[in-house]
Amino acid sequence: MVLGGGFGGIYSALRLGRALRRRTSIGASITLVNKENFFLFTPLLHAVATGGVETRHIAIPLRPLARKYGFTFISAEVRAIDLDHKRVTTDHGDLSYDYLVLATGSETVMPDIPVESQNFFFLKNLYDGLYLRNHIIARLEVADATPAPLPGLLTFVIVGGGATGVQLIAELRDFILHLMDSYPRLNRRDLRFVLVHDEDRLLKDMDHHLSDYALAALLRKEVEVKLGRRVTRVGQHEVELEPDEKIPSQTIVWTGGVTTGPLVAGLRLAKDDAGRLEVTEHLEVLGYPGVFALGDIARVVEPQTKEPLPPRAHFAVRQARTVAGNIVAEIRGRPKRAYSFPGMGQEAVSLGTGTAAVRAGSFRLYGFPARVIWMISYLALMVGLYNRTRVALDWALTLVFGRDTTLLRLK
Repeated sequence: MVLGGGFGGIYSALRLGRALRRRTSIGASITLVNKENFFLFTPLLHAVATGGVETRHIAIPLRPLARKYGFTFISAEVRAIDLDHKRVTTDHGDLSYDYLVLATGSETVMPDIPVESQNFFFLKNLYDGLYLRNHIIARLEVADATPAPLPGLLTFVIVGGGATGVQLIAELRDFILHLMDSYPRLNRRDLRFVLVHDEDRLLKDMDHHLSDYALAALLRKEVEVKLGRRVTRVGQHEVELEPDEKIPSQTIVWTGGVTTGPLVAGLRLAKDDAGRLEVTEHLEVLGYPGVFALGDIARVVEPQTKEPLPPRAHFAVRQARTVAGNIVAEIRGRPKRAYSFPGMGQEAVSLGTGTAAVRAGSFRLYGFPARVIWMISYLALMVGLYNRTRVALDWALTLVFGRDTTLLRLK
């Protein structure tokens, strides 16, 4: 049984399906449980929010994958896990298992500050991307129709200098500047893009050369980057920063880190300070053989840096290979293998329509060539030829015809 339909969960199910579907004599069955009936390609949520990719093109239906790879899919919300009796309780009943894969992913860290504004957004799921995109376009429509727009109407504040925040502010700036030709009554000087980060550098879990390049690229785009600053309050029409700064804004997006959800938090298992599950070299949960954890909820320490691996998609995909291989090995009575770390580190961050920064080991690449590699690497991670083709076409059509600016007024 696999819990979670993110990168770790879906790739575990796919690899188990490939390995076991032809071995009918074993009598193995694979079940994937996920609340949504689609796999969301979260690394491209920022592109959905800024009109670069169509919303449904990063939502990959799970049932066709289940049919193709030989696993059962159940659309349900997991309520509790009984590891001692090997039982999972969902909102549609109880399920039993022999082997369990925990891949429930992470959730956005909720801000511990007063939030009074209704224009306060997150960017974690498909609906967040859709609502944010429509809100951005609506701000432009209001500014165009209002003779004297309110202060901060065209000020966009992103909180969090990780990959999500950096990519979002870069794409957002390109998106809005592209739209300016369609709003001749607006003045470009009224636009303001602000990135607030409470650390002393952006992308702190990436190579410092990529971090420095990202900062320089944002500054060239006239993005205000406020490092070492913490948000203390989000008012109706302003953001307050320490020690004593107020930024008028009607669009605030919080991307300030992730944490394990309440399901994992409720398990009486060994965890680190961030709530991640302690696992063995085989990615089994300590004290529970046959129960595996991977992705954002597992504490996997990189041997050289001695630091836990950051929550990135390609780490979860690689760990899924180890988990599936070890389950199959146990079924066949063979020894399990330890998780093998990539031979060289791989990092990539998009910095707008035509530029990115990429690192593979000691090799670094910047600008448009890096953007092409970034696009190819993301397409390679995507499951299914259909969605891969649609996203590639979205990118190509965006370059030729520009981004989609349709405003869908959602309640």
